[in-house]
Amino acid sequence: MSESTGGDGQLGVGTLTLSSGENAPTTSRSLLGQRNFVVFWLGQTVSKLGNGAYQVALGWSVYQLTGSSAAMGVVLALNVLPQVIFALVGGAVADRLSRRRVIILSDSAAALGVGILAGLAAADLLSLPILMAAAVLLGTVSAFYGPAYAAMNRELLDQNEFRKANSFFSASGSLARLVGPMLAAGAYALGGAECVFAINAASFAIAAAAMTATKTSRRSPTNPSQGVRRELAGGWAYTRKTPWLVVIIAVSLVANILCLAPYSVLLPALVRLADGDIGTLSLLTTVEIAVVLLGALIIGRLRGIKAGTALLLLASSLGLGALVLGTLGSHLAMLFIGVMLFGAGLSFDVVENTLLQNLVPEHLLSRVYSVNMAISYSLLPLGYAFSGLIAGHLGPAFVLTTGGTLMLLTCGCAALTPVIKRLDSVRC
Repeated sequence: MSESTGGDGQLGVGTLTLSSGENAPTTSRSLLGQRNFVVFWLGQTVSKLGNGAYQVALGWSVYQLTGSSAAMGVVLALNVLPQVIFALVGGAVADRLSRRRVIILSDSAAALGVGILAGLAAADLLSLPILMAAAVLLGTVSAFYGPAYAAMNRELLDQNEFRKANSFFSASGSLARLVGPMLAAGAYALGGAECVFAINAASFAIAAAAMTATKTSRRSPTNPSQGVRRELAGGWAYTRKTPWLVVIIAVSLVANILCLAPYSVLLPALVRLADGDIGTLSLLTTVEIAVVLLGALIIGRLRGIKAGTALLLLASSLGLGALVLGTLGSHLAMLFIGVMLFGAGLSFDVVENTLLQNLVPEHLLSRVYSVNMAISYSLLPLGYAFSGLIAGHLGPAFVLTTGGTLMLLTCGCAALTPVIKRLDSVRC
């Protein structure tokens, strides 16, 4: 890797390259032959499967207790808010301490919390306040877990393997979203919500055990004499002064609030407008997940991609998907095309994570992830709320068409910046 940076963290023009393109190909076998990566990846995949099942049982339990879809919105918001509030602290902790230890403690806390939830469900003591408390707990755990997890590739793999590893994680996450609901249905039929919650608790315990069995490279943590406040300021200052990070976070923020939030809220309404039913919605969700999985695997196998252009093309796919759904979503065939475009755009994370893991200094990596996470997620609750509210007055087509148009304009403006040309010199 050859990197030119100034004291302000900016990239040098045309001087940044990474040795992971044509010169250093990586095969699937090389990753799957590395014990520590495989143990970590499998443990986290099991955890994602448990989470996929948990989300289904959670939604069903909330509706059974309240009969209100609005209550589920409150539960989701209570899960996101702690992630926004505590993300910066979580990043500082992960950079200050052992990231491996942070993941072990986070997965263990989640296993304990969901295990207690399973016990309460078995005792028929489940209530909306308890589910809300569980949402807050898991959101808080995620605020610490997320920045540590996102930086683990730096401690497990060589730099030229990051993109393929990120494609593995993205693909396994998509597979978990596909299999998790089926697992939830079978477990719920056998033993009710408590059975699903118990499976999720066990999956967290397995992830913690896998992380315990994983050996990571030694690194130098941040200076413990620094206060947490100074460490938080360091991550924020580096992000603010690094133009390519500012552009990526801005694009992510716009995509979340104007495309992904409306898509999540309004897709069922579009299905009804197209005379579809729950089977249609389920099939659309399956198609989306399949495209995300395929996109992640393809990106993982490509060699020498232009990172800046790839990011904007994937983000533009989200905008185009929203535009298609907004203008032509009343036609069933166009619904599938729009959903496929969204699925393709969701591979954005593979390239984004690879760039961060390659370019951000080791001692700042978790804090920079936490800044990215806090800002990108900050307006999601508003996106969820206002998408439904505005659609109720002006219709889903207006919300999606406006969001898609603004997303494409954002990508067009970003393409005109020198940052994208600099990132295109990165072969990640």
